[in-house]
Amino acid sequence: MRHLIAATALAVTLAACAPKEPPAATFAVTDTADYDPVSVNTVPADPPTARIAYGSASARQYGELRVPKGKGPFPVAVLYHGGCWAGMGGTANLAALASFLAKNGIATWTPSYRELGSDGGWPNTFTDWAQGLGYVNRLARDYPLDLKRITLMGHSAGVTPAVWLASGDKGDAVVTGELPRVRGVVALDGPLALGAFVGPDAAICGESVIAPLVGGTPAELPGRYAMLDPVTNPPLAKRLLVVDGALPDPDPAMLAVLRGQGIAVEVIAIDQQQHFNLLVPGTKDFAAIAPALLDIAKAR
Repeated sequence: MRHLIAATALAVTLAACAPKEPPAATFAVTDTADYDPVSVNTVPADPPTARIAYGSASARQYGELRVPKGKGPFPVAVLYHGGCWAGMGGTANLAALASFLAKNGIATWTPSYRELGSDGGWPNTFTDWAQGLGYVNRLARDYPLDLKRITLMGHSAGVTPAVWLASGDKGDAVVTGELPRVRGVVALDGPLALGAFVGPDAAICGESVIAPLVGGTPAELPGRYAMLDPVTNPPLAKRLLVVDGALPDPDPAMLAVLRGQGIAVEVIAIDQQQHFNLLVPGTKDFAAIAPALLDIAKAR
């Protein structure tokens, strides 16, 4: 009996000393406004640590870097803005999100890029997306960035580069140099593949944009659209977080295929009427996704 009591006491002691998982962070809802592509730019945000040109072909080839306080090295989130691939958004859309991540120990790099109407389309837009990601290797020479922990986050049209750049086939015609390996992808209310959006894009964006972006229709350029489809060109990243908001829901069959490829896919549904609230800390939509954002970006 004494041995049983002693063993029980030892187990209790060891349990008390064992490391415990920290509780999941919770975020208060303090902002009940609804945001659009203009008002989202007015949300208070910290200025970038640096604004740096990653190329010289266009004034649009720059990025905003935010580095957390402390020694690092810090995990990196590369953020791609939306705007219907046609200049309806910009890096300012993501400033509040980038500031939030930096305050929580995640360095952020937000590349601008050429779009339709600013010398964009194939191949320039795709070159900029890739060159923007590749520049993270250069940034790591001067800033304490952890190149083993890179997550791509795209909002709306920015989901296209986030998913594509995590894949195995990036197209020899538009990618030069070595790109850092991507560990996770976050799709913030945007299409995971472009083919199915040819047609609906005119209603969503007010004009047909995907075929001009890619250089033709899926019938004309099946290989190019296959390269931009995660089913036929699977991401090499092991985690995918899909935030389902105002745009059409992600295809359950596609998600099942991705899971079958060994990718850990998580889907969070938010307000199906709002497309920009998820970028604003303090809103209900942001509170719903913030813990998952931090988890995928920080996970070792």
